[in-house]
Amino acid sequence: MKYLQSYEFYTINESFDIQLLLEDKNFNLYRTIQDKTIKKLGLNLYFVGTFQMGVTVLYPIVEALVKNSHLPTMVTPEQIVLLTVFSIAQILHVANKDVQTIKSELEKDNLLHLVDKVKDSLNSIYKIFGFVARSFGKIIDVFTDMLAYVGLGVPVYMALVEIISKEGLNLDTLPQKVLVFSASAGAFALKSFVEVIIEYVKNKIKKS
Repeated sequence: MKYLQSYEFYTINESFDIQLLLEDKNFNLYRTIQDKTIKKLGLNLYFVGTFQMGVTVLYPIVEALVKNSHLPTMVTPEQIVLLTVFSIAQILHVANKDVQTIKSELEKDNLLHLVDKVKDSLNSIYKIFGFVARSFGKIIDVFTDMLAYVGLGVPVYMALVEIISKEGLNLDTLPQKVLVFSASAGAFALKSFVEVIIEYVKNKIKKS
């Protein structure tokens, strides 16, 4: 299967020190919350198991976007996990009883209306990641390729969290920003925040 081939190929050929890059407390916190939440609901989701760390590093980004969206009620870390996992399932067209369980939880918490926005944001991150990855000589064809490039993904996501927080980007403005820029790939690649991400990743590679 495509996603397994991608995971095995990129993991074997990974050249970064993953443990060094994963010292950020947010990643460790969300990995624990992810495991507890999935165990509590008795979920068995292949993409979480196959790309566990790739999925985990997306949570701080979604959290930053949700926080900047100024919702009327606070969204908990557990709910961030469910929103992210359900949105990934939507992108990958996974629709089984476990996914329906997550949907029911989001409905119960009155958060289902955020799914499309989170999904659009994740697709925007995928586009950004594609441009950044290309600058390092890596090509990604599908969404799961982004999850498989953990070593490259971590510094990219850490940079994105900083930019999102600094610029006040949210679930509405990030997709809009990427949509405008992606009208021209050449112009998009020259945008300052993409250059910042590339420089950030290069610094992380040097340190590792």
